[in-house]
Amino acid sequence: MIVSENEVYQIVKKSCVSEKIYEDWADDIGKAIAFLQKNNMDGCEEFKNLIYVTVSKDYITIKQERNQLTVEDLNPIQNAIPIIDWLISGQNNKNIVTNQIISPLIFFSLLAKTSENYGGTFKISNEKKEILYEINTNFEFFKIDKLKGYFIIEWFKSKKFINPNNAKKHLHSVKKETWEYLSQKAYNTYVPETTVSRNSGAGAGLLDND
Repeated sequence: MIVSENEVYQIVKKSCVSEKIYEDWADDIGKAIAFLQKNNMDGCEEFKNLIYVTVSKDYITIKQERNQLTVEDLNPIQNAIPIIDWLISGQNNKNIVTNQIISPLIFFSLLAKTSENYGGTFKISNEKKEILYEINTNFEFFKIDKLKGYFIIEWFKSKKFINPNNAKKHLHSVKKETWEYLSQKAYNTYVPETTVSRNSGAGAGLLDND
């Protein structure tokens, strides 16, 4: 089925909220999934698989020592966003992942969107400090299921940065069963309809009227 970029963003954001993910995190994740779809990756399917394996799991602990954060597993909907915020908050900050990056496509998309908003590049290295990935707005996405091992993630701010304001709309192809699954998740966040809500124009915000 064909849906708009805004519909992808809205359905994923509401699905996150239904899973009790913080709303500001849900906003970032919705934008990251829409960005994957824009880059010809099946972001909705990636997201569906991620929430399926993450449901009811405990929050992943983040350990801090001076300018370094360490996690065993990095998960886009459990601990990635505060890690990204911390990385861009100061110089020489780094994050160590000791076991695996879960759903790396979604994590990379979060990094690319952050790069788009703040200007800079995230570099992911191995234990030997060999650079494996450089992620910014020009990153070319490719199918990758998981990354296991030891990783060092660092942020390098660009000295010259202009935030592009591209309002071009995009349509995306999403599997019907995936969309129905996410729609059911999003449905859990909707307010039951009443006469008052109808008269006041309350709605789910899934329609893209641009």
